[in-house]
Amino acid sequence: MVKVYSFEACPWCTKVKKYLDSKGVEYEVRDIELNEDYAKECLQISGDTMVPVTTIDGKNFVLGFDKAKIDELLAG
Repeated sequence: MVKVYSFEACPWCTKVKKYLDSKGVEYEVRDIELNEDYAKECLQISGDTMVPVTTIDGKNFVLGFDKAKIDELLAG
């Protein structure tokens, strides 16, 4: 399950979601502004509260919008 930790007004978060949409990847959006638990998860995964954080297994993640790293994670 792909998860994108983000918040609504984040332009890089929007780019990640549009990129995943263009590849037909299903994902769950975890808005760190609306849910404190999601913010804590994001911090635990990346060690930071910067977004977007994209993860597949909850351990390996991509910080920011990096197409090559996203593709590498998806290829697993």
